[in-house]
Parts: sequence; C-alpha cells; structure tokens
Amino acid sequence: MALDQEQQPGPAAEPAASPDAANPPPPTAPGSQPLDWMNDTLEWGIRARAGKRGLTMRDLNLGSYGAVPDASSDMSRRPRGAFPIPGVPRTDLYSLSAKVDLWADNAVDLYEEAIQRRWMAHAEVAWDELPPRPYDGELAMRQLCTELAQQASIEIDVIGQWLHRMNYAYHEVKTFLATELFDAGRHYSAFRQRALLNDGALGLESAAQFNRRLLETRAGWTETALFLYVVRGTLTLLLYRYGEAYAGQPAEKYLFRRCLEDKARHLAYGMAHLKYAVANQEPGFGLGLNNLMRGVERDLVQDLSDPVLWEALAIIIGGSVANIAAGMAVVRNLQQQYIEQYLSRMQWVGIGKTEANLTPGLAAYLRRPEASPA
Repeated sequence: MALDQEQQPGPAAEPAASPDAANPPPPTAPGSQPLDWMNDTLEWGIRARAGKRGLTMRDLNLGSYGAVPDASSDMSRRPRGAFPIPGVPRTDLYSLSAKVDLWADNAVDLYEEAIQRRWMAHAEVAWDELPPRPYDGELAMRQLCTELAQQASIEIDVIGQWLHRMNYAYHEVKTFLATELFDAGRHYSAFRQRALLNDGALGLESAAQFNRRLLETRAGWTETALFLYVVRGTLTLLLYRYGEAYAGQPAEKYLFRRCLEDKARHLAYGMAHLKYAVANQEPGFGLGLNNLMRGVERDLVQDLSDPVLWEALAIIIGGSVANIAAGMAVVRNLQQQYIEQYLSRMQWVGIGKTEANLTPGLAAYLRRPEASPA
C-alpha cells in the first residue's frame, strides 16, 4: 500500500509505541536467497517531501520512522525504522533507553536551527578590527573570556560523557546534542582567541566546586541537565548578554551575540526536557530534584563568592578600575537577575523551588537595589 504524505506545518505526531512494536522481529533471516534483502523493509511507499527549509528531519518523520517509542530494548546502532536483522550482537548497553530520560519535543527543530545558523568565529569575528582596551579593561576582558572558555570546556566534557549512553531510538536528541557539542567547542575556541588577542594572555582558572558537580554527577541525564542548563546555563546566558551590552567594539558585540543565540538554543532543549521528565516520571520525581538541589546550591554559593569574575566584569562595565564601584552596582543587578531566573526556571519545569526553600547564601543575592539593566 503506497503512503504518499507531505509534511504539514506544526508539531509532528508522536504515536505511542511499545518496545515490541518499535522493534518487530523479522519474519525470516535475510540472505536465504540472492537479493532477498531488497524486500526487507518496515515501510514501503513512504514519500518524504522537502519543505521551505529543505528536506528536514521533521519532514522525514513519517510512518514508523516518526514513531518515537516510550522505551527501546534495541542495543544496536540501527537507525529508527530500519529493518532488524536477527543475531546482530549488542554494540552498546544504552543506559538511557526510555523516552522520559532524555526526550524533548523541540529537539528535532532545534537541530535544524543549529545547522542552519552555524557560524565561524575565526572568520566572521573581525579580529583585526578589535584594538586593545586600556590596560585594566583588557585584563578584565581576558579574565571574563578565560572563565567563559572554561565553562564551554566543561559543557563539552559533560555532554560527551552522556551522549554515547543515549539509545538511537531517540536520534533527534542525540543529533541536537552533537550540535551543542560543536557549539561549545566553538565558544571555547572563540573566547580563548579573544583572551589571547593583542599580545594577550589567559587569566585565572575559575572556582571549580560546581564544575566538579557537573562532571561527576551519575544520577542520570535529567539530573545532569538540571545542573547544566538551569544552574550553569542561566548564568552563562546572562554573562553573554551583559558581555554584548558592555562590549567595547562591534567585533566583541558580534562574538557575544552569536554565542548568546547558541546558548539560548541549548537552554530551549534543556528546559523542554526537564519539563517533559518531571511531567512523565513517577510522582515525587520533581520533589526529589528539589531535594537534590540542597548540596548543589551550597556548591554554587561557594563558587559565587569568588570575587575574580565579578571584579573583572565590574571593570568591563565601569570602563576602568577607577569606576569599579559603578560597575559593581550593575554586577549586583546581574546576580539578582540570576537567582530570580533560576527560581522562575525551576518553577516552570515543575520543581517547587521558591525563595522560602532556597539556600540562604543564594537568597542573599535577592532584594538588591535596582541598577542599570543590560
């Protein structure tokens, strides 16, 4: 039976499918007769059509190819919808083989956005048009860029150690996270380039307590995503935003703006996954994540108390060491925004984090006097 479908705008349907339905056994072993393999397919007559943006991953999610299973027992690297062959040995033991453990409905579209909006920092940033700032401002910018490069390197390692654990039944998520790895590599390289520009040098390593928490988390990808996107990602996004607002040259503004666009896309996946996981896991899962944050927030308080990042940012905002007090007033506003956005994101995904159960060291950043926003 021929099935001639043309992808329509809007979210693709996600028909529920059991593991057995998603991975049906073949009727006979292939190869019993010459060219028998040419008849082995789970779908005949599927016709994908390119849309305005070309032939996208969503355009291909037709029939069984678009059926995302609630769980998968397939431990091979068989693309979803390919004909299964009996006797293929396991190539991996995926620890993330349930949809609830990694899924986000927007991953398929975020992948397309990532590959369509890719950019090249080494060629597109006008490095030769970026003169050095005054000495103290240049040192401050180098310190900020050093810390941003380190945050990107941590992101690479964190995603890298989870990506191979994800079942290929959820290729939308795997391919999107692969683009995030590439983005993080670009951010690492670009901020390192800015720090070393104009006979520059890298600054100090940032406080590492929360970095260790990110790298050593073994509870699950959802827990790691909570730390990576809501805790660290919220801060990184703000640093990019303020970096763009107070950049001294168009080339710096371009660098921060493009990184900001990438980071917003990363957070879009992380937030969507966390909301999906909290809504579809067993009752009490959100409460468990809230309880988990007690130790995380203590680590965060320790890292945020390190003055190096904040002093460097205050010098950039104020324009010099002489105006650091004015810059620090804006930094305090950034810190308040960070905690407020952390709380609002936690609540949006379904985790009952409020100021009342916030670690006192973080609550101290709230109720600051307003300063000039970025």
